[in-house]
Amino acid sequence: MLGRQTLFLSAICLQKHTHRIMIRLFTVFCKLNFKTLSAKDLFLQAMQDFSADKLSSVKLPCPFCGAKHPAWTYHDSYPRYLVSFENGAPFTYTIDITRLLCSSCQHTHALLPEILIPHSSYSLIFVLSVLKDYFSRVPVKTLSERYQVSLSTLYAWKELFLHHKKLWLGILEDMLADSLAFLSSIPHGNTSKDLSRFFLNSGYSFLQGVTKTAHFSSA
Repeated sequence: MLGRQTLFLSAICLQKHTHRIMIRLFTVFCKLNFKTLSAKDLFLQAMQDFSADKLSSVKLPCPFCGAKHPAWTYHDSYPRYLVSFENGAPFTYTIDITRLLCSSCQHTHALLPEILIPHSSYSLIFVLSVLKDYFSRVPVKTLSERYQVSLSTLYAWKELFLHHKKLWLGILEDMLADSLAFLSSIPHGNTSKDLSRFFLNSGYSFLQGVTKTAHFSSA
């Protein structure tokens, strides 16, 4: 099953002198009816292939040492918030992020599906919803109240999106592509491939602040 999924790895130093490494998984949107599932459901579905009883069959190279087929074992997990927008209001879930241990280098790796934006509590779908409303010309005060985000956060997302849209489409195509039309096409059945391609080309995830990335490798 894993062989049919689109999997790209990112080695990102979260803290100095630690062994926490991030593995980005791009699998959710290509295999699920995401429109009927909550953000937490999407997260849990993406993590099904990495449950303790399936780790022996996981064939992921280590993004730190490069071992092609290390023996992966469960290390631990840590909680984090996942903010979504469901039924017309923000909703915050608490989820557990799984960390795996590489048998080759003994580094630990946090598994993050594409529904999560690295270094942010806001889900990808939440930020996309905010941006769609913004480019639909919903007043910014209304947006701030509806999504319970500050104006500074809203404008930061807008600027980051415009920059990433240009990287996603290329300069010439970006000039012709309306922002709302582009946003309205996300997510779709090929979004996982599009997100992984963006990640491979840029070295960071779509709508992720780039200053957090220390270094990047892919496999």
